[in-house]
Amino acid sequence: MVRISVLCIVYICMFHFAAGQNEDDLRLWASEIMESLAADLDEDVDLTWFTEELIRLARNPVRINRARREDLEQIFFLNDIQIEAILFRRYQLEKFVTIFDLQAVEGLDRRTIMLLEPLLLFDEEPDDDHRFFRRRGDLFFRSQWVLETPSGYREREDGSTPFQGNKLKLYSRMEMEPMRDVELGFVTEKDAGEPMFNNQINTLDYVSGYLSWKPNGIVKQVIVGQYRMSTGQGLVLQTAMAPRKSSMTTSIRNRHQSYRPSLSVAESGGLNGGLIAFGTDNFTVVPFVSIQNVGGRISEDDDGNRFITSIKTDGFHRTLTELKQRKTTREEIYGISARWHAGRFILDAGFLHYELEYPLYPVDRPYNIHYFRGSKNQNGWFGWQGSIYNVHWFGEVAFNDNPEPAVWTGTLFALSGQLNMAVAYRRIPVDFIAPLGAPLTEAGNPAGESGFYAGMELGLPAGLSLSAYIDYFEHNWLRFQTKSPSNGYDFLSVLTLRPSRGWENLLRYRYRSKMVNIPMVNPGYETGELVQNQFRLQTRYSPDNTWSFTTRADFHYVSRFGERTESPGFLLAQDVRYRHPGDRWNATLRYAMMDVDDYETRIYAYEPDLLYSFSVPSYYGVGNRVVAMVKYTPLRRLDLWVRFSRWHYANRETIGSGNMTIPGNVSREVRFQLRKRF
Repeated sequence: MVRISVLCIVYICMFHFAAGQNEDDLRLWASEIMESLAADLDEDVDLTWFTEELIRLARNPVRINRARREDLEQIFFLNDIQIEAILFRRYQLEKFVTIFDLQAVEGLDRRTIMLLEPLLLFDEEPDDDHRFFRRRGDLFFRSQWVLETPSGYREREDGSTPFQGNKLKLYSRMEMEPMRDVELGFVTEKDAGEPMFNNQINTLDYVSGYLSWKPNGIVKQVIVGQYRMSTGQGLVLQTAMAPRKSSMTTSIRNRHQSYRPSLSVAESGGLNGGLIAFGTDNFTVVPFVSIQNVGGRISEDDDGNRFITSIKTDGFHRTLTELKQRKTTREEIYGISARWHAGRFILDAGFLHYELEYPLYPVDRPYNIHYFRGSKNQNGWFGWQGSIYNVHWFGEVAFNDNPEPAVWTGTLFALSGQLNMAVAYRRIPVDFIAPLGAPLTEAGNPAGESGFYAGMELGLPAGLSLSAYIDYFEHNWLRFQTKSPSNGYDFLSVLTLRPSRGWENLLRYRYRSKMVNIPMVNPGYETGELVQNQFRLQTRYSPDNTWSFTTRADFHYVSRFGERTESPGFLLAQDVRYRHPGDRWNATLRYAMMDVDDYETRIYAYEPDLLYSFSVPSYYGVGNRVVAMVKYTPLRRLDLWVRFSRWHYANRETIGSGNMTIPGNVSREVRFQLRKRF
């Protein structure tokens, strides 16, 4: 998959939770993490898993007096030291009675406690535990379309059009809990330009779902359909989004749950089949299997043997060529994972077998000779995590057919009540192959990478806080656009000032250095340094629970081979949010101006978007951006969203490229969403 090369320079501060907390606020908190990670992600990565976790917490708050470490790990803004402190304080008190008892937990400041309040329950048992039958459900329907007509929808000279479908993008999902221990879900998606209900695609392009059962006894959970798994630090098995470097500088350990049903619409890298988790309170074994068809470009050799030159990961099936690559080969995955709670430590180990119907042989390039080739691969792993005094240690060792293992290990420790630190080391051999692996690394393909990471979070007087990290990485083989072994640095610092409850100010700086090819008339193997300097200034003021105002300015400077770019990237944006006192409706407006001439200085920024949807576009060009969104609740448990956005460029005559080219300098999009809870 193509990796975005420039880290975003923007950061959204934590949204202020109040007594009127709802799922929209949870989504706004998640936006901070998504924006921090935006430029580190693959362009086709599915981000809905993050919102799913937060919405699941909103529906099922953690019962603090019965919670185990794994339950508290679902709350992303808690680090391991804070979780250990909560469990220790509960042991001393025997139980927490109210949220105010958490004030005695070392390392929890007032703001963290306020964030925790809507996610915790202090009673012992849920009110409806005695009910066998339930009627809980959540139904979503979303549509979106661009008002202008890209070239892919225009007729060619022979009367045909490149795109085989209309401009509508459609999405729906349903989750239900008909019984206490049973949960089911269903999701569909059609991308703009894809056909539906015809001889090319007889339903919508993507249809999936799951059925989950949690019986009482030795069998803990059974999942049939789509699910995700995560083990260790993700070296072998990570089908949720990989841990990434972000402004949460000490949160580098893989915190995803070991297994969970999923309604992701990512059409590659997931699991679809079944698993059974069984065991005792301290020991769990999970055998799993996944069998599904995936897309790929099929070719034949001189003897007529079929093989794959690339696996399709973007999920688009709009043109005849893309439709020919839809579900062309069978993918089979099976394995077993075991997890053991050994006192203050948790150990996990397992085995995974990956197989394709047709072997994969990508076009030979110097940088990809160590990529996965053939039809089969096997991995094993051993992972650990646990605490000794105020030090939390975690890591994973993973193997494939090669003798040298991959290693990812780190520690998190508290030097005082106000200072937390994280230190980590990774070393992944160049011939290490794990098709479902996704650890925290600098490169999209981690093979051949080693690195050292150090992060810290420090509470300062007068409402100040500082977080920072530095990551040094080396690649001992060639990479895309880097024709020699290379190294680099990634540094981030965020200084936050909160002079009062509703006012937050932020200064963020990021420095990144990496090696890239030097353009030459006669290309050679010489590389040079590309340096990025990214700044942000932001202030957010919320005088009450009704209004919120956010102003931000972003700057991005790039130096190539010792020479600074003439035109730095610049973005100035103003957000205004209004919530009706009765919470019947709310509205959000953004106006942004950009001046970004160089593609390397593009700026990533989170935008207000619909629930279960994220928008983190790159601002590139000269012009302005308008986003307006309204949410309305006409009836109880019925929500409607409408979102309008517009790009206006002063230095372009067309927008986009290829089949997505739009004539003119304006592009407008409308999104509509309906939600019914029952």
